[in-house]
Amino acid sequence: MVSEKFMVNSDAGCEAAVKYLGDEFAKENALSRRDALRLDLLTEETLGMVRAMLEDFYGQLWFEGKPGKSEIHLEATARMDKDKKYELLSVSKSGKNAAAKGFMGRLGEVISNTLYNFGRVVDVYGRESMEYGVMVPPGIENPSVYDMTPVWTLQSYREELDNQRAENAEADEAWDELEKSIVANLADDVIVGVKGDCIELVIVKKTNKQ
Repeated sequence: MVSEKFMVNSDAGCEAAVKYLGDEFAKENALSRRDALRLDLLTEETLGMVRAMLEDFYGQLWFEGKPGKSEIHLEATARMDKDKKYELLSVSKSGKNAAAKGFMGRLGEVISNTLYNFGRVVDVYGRESMEYGVMVPPGIENPSVYDMTPVWTLQSYREELDNQRAENAEADEAWDELEKSIVANLADDVIVGVKGDCIELVIVKKTNKQ
């Protein structure tokens, strides 16, 4: 089951309409109250997260229900010139490289690279994976993203960090940051994909019916 698609952008003010869309989706899919509340929180946090990364974007958000899981889809297009990319990947307020550490930093790096030159990500398929974020190999079978090219997943990121954290202080620090993220903790997976010149963020959450 696919919900209606709602237009979203970098301006605040659409939260109430998006919440209504999510509530209707939860009712039509007979989700438990607990799952409906978590889906609502994930939607709110996802929108806030993307707004924090992209100052000026537009796109659409919708929900998809599949056996045993629900998905939040956010398709976005934003102007990402050289200055914007540098701004997104620049040193954070803490004085540390936000692109190298943390869930938000890694996700921001993937999104900025994709929007800056979406073809580049596809061209380097099959080469060495990005640090702390393995590129999804060609031929992946994932019904969640059948209409887009996946380039990064939360599961891959978790596995990469878990394999390195015992011997790598930066990986261990990134793991701690990951554990603090509401989206990373509530979602069962986060998939970033390329669809033409847009990025699509898919938040996957296992859900149960009442």
